[in-house]
Amino acid sequence: MERIAAVVVPALPLQLLLRHNPSWRAHPTVVVADDRPQGKILWVNTLARHAQVLPGMSFASARNLATDLRASVVPSDQIADANGQLFVKLCGYSPRVEAIAGETGAFWLDPSGLISLYGSISAWAAALLATLRAEDLSATAVIGFHRFRTHALARTRSGVHVMPDARYERRLADGVGLTQLPLDPDLRDQLLVLGVRTLGDLLRLPAPELRARFGEEAARLHAAASDDWVTLVPRPLVDPVVDELQLDPPDDDHTRLLFGLRSLLHRMRARLAQRGQALVALRLRLDLDHAAPCELQLAPAQPTLDDRLLLELVRLRLESLRLPAAVAGAHVELEGIRTSAAQLALFHSRSRRDLVAGARALARVRAALGDNAVTRAELRPAHLPEARFAWVPITAVDFPGPIVELDLAHPPPLQRRVFPRPLPLPARPRHEPEGWLGRHGAVVRMHGPFRTSGGWWVRTVERDYYYAETKLGALLWIYFDRPRQRWFWHGVVD
Repeated sequence: MERIAAVVVPALPLQLLLRHNPSWRAHPTVVVADDRPQGKILWVNTLARHAQVLPGMSFASARNLATDLRASVVPSDQIADANGQLFVKLCGYSPRVEAIAGETGAFWLDPSGLISLYGSISAWAAALLATLRAEDLSATAVIGFHRFRTHALARTRSGVHVMPDARYERRLADGVGLTQLPLDPDLRDQLLVLGVRTLGDLLRLPAPELRARFGEEAARLHAAASDDWVTLVPRPLVDPVVDELQLDPPDDDHTRLLFGLRSLLHRMRARLAQRGQALVALRLRLDLDHAAPCELQLAPAQPTLDDRLLLELVRLRLESLRLPAAVAGAHVELEGIRTSAAQLALFHSRSRRDLVAGARALARVRAALGDNAVTRAELRPAHLPEARFAWVPITAVDFPGPIVELDLAHPPPLQRRVFPRPLPLPARPRHEPEGWLGRHGAVVRMHGPFRTSGGWWVRTVERDYYYAETKLGALLWIYFDRPRQRWFWHGVVD
C-alpha cells in the first residue's frame, strides 16, 4: 500500500511567540487575538493549562487564574510567513508536499522512494524533525496509510511514529478522542452527550443518519475518516523569478550595464509583488566574452521591493570588481519571501503615478483657470440624455480601477460626445441634400427611432433619436422634437 506522512507543528503561533521570547517558557503563556483585556485566547502552553487557562477565554478572565500570565498577539502575516518557510523546508525532504487546509503548521508528505537515501523511513522522519528542531520548532511525524488517521495521530503524539500496517493504524486512530480533532465545539458537545467520545465511536454510526441528525460537518468528518484512499494534491514550490539581459555587442561599460538592468529589475520586482513577496536575495551571473562567467550574490538588510536600492547594491558590487572581459549577457534570479500587505501597498503606490504630485498639478490648473477647469463626468438619474450626467470639479486624484478585458463576442458600447446644447437643424427635405448636416455629407442610413420622453411636470418633451450614418463615414446622433416639429443635432458617436 502507498504510504503517507503527516507532519504537524502543534500550536505554531505559540511556538513562534516562545521562540521570540525564550524567557516566557518558564511562565504560563498564551496567544491572544487582540491586545485588549477582552481579547480572546487562541493558544495556551502547558503551564497555562495547569492553571486552568483554556482557549476561548478572555485575557482578563485568564489573568484571574494566573497572575504571572504572559500574552501577546502574533500577526497573521507572521504566521503565514512561518507556514510558507515550513513548506519550503519540507520540500527538501519530499517532492510532493500538501498543506492541510484549515490548520497552520500541518502538512502531508509523500515519503515513497526516500528509504534508499536515509536507510529507513524512520530515519527519514527523524532527519526531518531534526531540521525543524534546529529552527527551535517541535513537531510530530506519523507515517501511515491514511490521510485523516495519520493527521489525527500526529495531533495527539510527539516524535516519530511509523505504522506497521493499516489495521494497527486504524486501531490507534479509533482511540483518538473527539476533543483532539478539529471539530466544532457545539457538534462535539452534542456527540459527547450521546456517548460518542472517540473517532471509533463516530465511525460506528451510520453515515446517512449522522448527516440527517448532525448536519454536513459530521458527515464530512465521517467520510474523511473512512477507508477511501485519496491521493496527495501537492502544492508546487514557487521558483525564483528569473530573467536575462543580452548585450550585443558585448559591453564593458558598467553604466550602460546598469541602465539595462534597471528595466529588467523593475519587471522582475513587479512579478515578485504579484506573488505577495519581497526580495531577500539577488543572484547575478555575468556572462563574459571569451571568459568564465562571474557570479554575484547580493542581499538587502531586510526584505524589500525598492528597485533603486537593488540597483545601488549592484552598482557598488560592480565598482569593486575588475572584469577580465566585456559583458555579453546577464542572468538574474530574485528570491522572494512573503511580505506584509502594507509593504505591497507601498510598492504599488511607488510603481504608479504619484498621487501627491498629481494633486499639486491640478491645484495649479485650478488656480490659473478657475475651479471648473478640471472636472469629471458624474452619472445622474434622469430621463433626458443631457440630464443623465453632470460635470463636477475634481478635488482629489486616485489610482484607476482594474482594466476589464474586452469580450470580442460582445463589443463595448459606442461612446457619444454630447454637445452642451443641441444644435438646431433645418427642416429635412424629401430629397436628402448634401448640406443638411453640413460638412459631414449626405445621410445614407438612419438607425431609429429611439423614443425618449420626460419633463411632463414642467414642459412636455418627446424626442425620436436617430443614429445618422453619412456618406463620409460619420455617425451623428440627432433627434426629432415632436412637440416643436424640429430636428436637432445632439452629438457625435466616436
